Amino acid sequence: MKKLITNSEIKGVIEAPASKSIAQRAIIAALLARGKTSIKHLTPCDDTLAALNIARQAGCHITHVGNDHEINSPGAGNLTLPDEISCGESGLLARVMIPIASLDGKDKRITGHGTLLARPVDTVLPPLSQLGVTIQSPHGHLPLTLKGPLKGGKEIQLDGSLSSQFLTGLLMALPLAPEDSSIRVNHLKSKPYIDLTIDLLSSFGIEISREDDTLFTIRGRQAYQPCTYTIEGDWSGASCLLVAGAIAGEITIKGLDIHTQQADVAILKVLEMAGIPVSIQPDSPYHSISVHKSPIRNFNFDATECPDLFPALTTLAARAEGTSTIKGIHRLLHKESDRATVLQEEFQKLGIQITTREDLMIVTGGTLSGNATLHSHQDHRVAMALATVALRAKGPLQLEDELSVNKSFPDFWDTLDQLKTK
Repeated sequence: MKKLITNSEIKGVIEAPASKSIAQRAIIAALLARGKTSIKHLTPCDDTLAALNIARQAGCHITHVGNDHEINSPGAGNLTLPDEISCGESGLLARVMIPIASLDGKDKRITGHGTLLARPVDTVLPPLSQLGVTIQSPHGHLPLTLKGPLKGGKEIQLDGSLSSQFLTGLLMALPLAPEDSSIRVNHLKSKPYIDLTIDLLSSFGIEISREDDTLFTIRGRQAYQPCTYTIEGDWSGASCLLVAGAIAGEITIKGLDIHTQQADVAILKVLEMAGIPVSIQPDSPYHSISVHKSPIRNFNFDATECPDLFPALTTLAARAEGTSTIKGIHRLLHKESDRATVLQEEFQKLGIQITTREDLMIVTGGTLSGNATLHSHQDHRVAMALATVALRAKGPLQLEDELSVNKSFPDFWDTLDQLKTK
């Protein structure tokens, strides 16, 4: 299918979608807690639905009223995880479920579909083997097979340069192991997401000790406790819409926490660097963020710790005066697409010059041509970035694979259409 996008101004007030990253962690924590956990403001998307499906298959009873969900779980010791666990297209869910599935000591097969099958998982194999898990992934990708039990009782080494998601999975599983463990991490990336994981685990009664970001100590035989947990707004999904306001009108987004552990709150810093006025207002329980169209200065920003911002930042840079640089393209290779290459290809169709050098993406802002067919490459964040930049194109554009936004923000197109003023 193709989505037609035309030049338009935008104006309006919207509610931020819930963070799928936090929601998936909360669903799995609720799965491991015996009793009823209430998860509030859990807006569905493909990734969160995949996590809820795993919880149901494991024996949880799930009900919901609107976006408030109640997960009643038999608890970690009484789960009946299926022999084959599908993680949909979610890299986070796969990397979390691999160690969790190894807890019960039975043969398991972890799989998924789409772009997930091309994303590497081999980094987690040596640490799990050291912890007593037999695990096989012939090509370093899903599907993989494993058999526990996950024993703990050792200090393991983990390479954190590819993704922090492997560490998140171990931090969620090892508190349930029979022995204490520690993880020594080298070259940890996306550190804010580990802060987020540890904060969420604390809400479920799990304690993690850490020394800087290199050594994590996990006491075994802990128990997850049910709780009430509210999912905050998603800065990753909001970032493209904030950029849309900066380049094409004005927007207010409610439900965002400026004190969040989400790495993509850094979009506020970039907007400031680019000269975009940002208004932040308290709005219980979080904040409302407003931006409006202004001349955009070029900027230089290191996105190593927040790689999901690259598509939105590319859109902002495409409308900036002069040349902007974004650092951290080595973090883009194993996303839903090879984002550095894809962004370069698609923005060049609009007349925007993008080059790469070492770890830098260099974007020269300019006038956007129209009358082209763009491709999302089945990448939800690329689709949202292309939709945003298309608001300023000279002519209409068509976007293929527009439904890729369902992975994180199914209401994106309806939201964008509601914001358009012409």
